Amino acid sequence: MAYAQWVIIIIHNVGAKPLKLKNLKASWGKLHADGDKDKEVPASNYEGKVIGPDDKLQINACGRSDAAEGTTGDFDLVDPSDGDKTIRHFYWDCPWGIKTNTWTVSGSNSKWMVEYQGQNLDSGALGTISVDALRKGA
Repeated sequence: MAYAQWVIIIIHNVGAKPLKLKNLKASWGKLHADGDKDKEVPASNYEGKVIGPDDKLQINACGRSDAAEGTTGDFDLVDPSDGDKTIRHFYWDCPWGIKTNTWTVSGSNSKWMVEYQGQNLDSGALGTISVDALRKGA
């Protein structure tokens, strides 16, 4: 079953300035509610969500049940205090029937530090990925 292909992304704002999620899309598979892969959630539920200081936002994605399909998607984190300038772009690919997963963080915004951990790049689920973001300075 494609439910074996899944990712949970937990974004944690570890700094003092807010950040925002934009442009989330699952181009394969689906977004789903916390703990319930059968309850699909539209990307619009996440669009524009502001993640305040010490707040967390969780994104859940998986393949579709009874389908030869994994999950692929992407999103941006932006700085609402700097005209929604992109902090980083994130891309995941957890394909069905292929032994390699992909997790890519691209772009650069020197005002922000972004660290991540937990991604499984060797077949199966991409797993639970923790993303910590911090705006430098005051």
